[in-house]
Amino acid sequence: MTMQQLRALVAVVTHGSIRAAARRLHLSQSAVTKAMHLLEEDAGVPLLIRGSRGIHLTEAGERLLARARLVTRQVDLAYEELRQAGGDDAGTLQVALNPIVTLTALGDAFRWFRQRYQKVDIEFSDGLIQRVLPRLRDGTLDLALVAADAGELQGDEFRIEHLRRIRQRVVVRRGHPALAAPTPQALVECEWIYTRRLDEARQSRMTEMFGRSGVEPPKRHLICDALQAFALQRNSDAVSLMPEPLLGNAETRDIVAIEDCRIDPFDLELAMLTRADTPLTPAAAFFAHCIARTTGAQPPASA
Repeated sequence: MTMQQLRALVAVVTHGSIRAAARRLHLSQSAVTKAMHLLEEDAGVPLLIRGSRGIHLTEAGERLLARARLVTRQVDLAYEELRQAGGDDAGTLQVALNPIVTLTALGDAFRWFRQRYQKVDIEFSDGLIQRVLPRLRDGTLDLALVAADAGELQGDEFRIEHLRRIRQRVVVRRGHPALAAPTPQALVECEWIYTRRLDEARQSRMTEMFGRSGVEPPKRHLICDALQAFALQRNSDAVSLMPEPLLGNAETRDIVAIEDCRIDPFDLELAMLTRADTPLTPAAAFFAHCIARTTGAQPPASA
């Protein structure tokens, strides 16, 4: 296998066709097609299924794609490491950010980062933990800022930097009927909004939280992303948990915390995750420094 063949595989899958991959790689379509044929010959099994609806991977192709993404990204990072160490400020950076970080720290961190690295291309994406871990594993993510339940981030698969604990609050829209008499029973009878699916561990955690208040977990709930949750929260009688730093932001306007509701949410752990076996490039390490400082107690200093 050659790097050109692996890059061709990644590009074909990412962009959906031989033609689009050729444009991305600045190669002819025939060169990309040949690279794929040679890769399949070398692998000894079919990797792609070519049909009227586009190109799809075989099971063997799926397995190789995960390795190809990791290998090609690591080679790119090696080149970037050398160039940045020599004073070049160009490169690429792929970062996932939890909404807490996006709304409270990203602006300051990005301005600080740009004072030193003006040419680095950055791709930001959502940092919900269930989406982050697979991308860290396959190398399509350099670092991630996540908010997890205390004790959820364990093991040695990733390098984990714990940044701070974040209090959660029970929140409703301004003017919600429950604000007049916010008893635990009245609240659990409402529909609840969750931004994560309730797997077995999460369900156990929620049952424990409500159990401390003497009530069963809500029977009605829905799952959505943070932005959708904000919109639904403002325009319905749903109840949810919200990290305290988000309250008072423009995006969470008209959403208020319930005081003395006798439901005590568990804290979240804000942490930075990177691959344990891969050092960060100078640019990625500096961005990690900027975002860690802006999410912590110390504000960023000038570069």
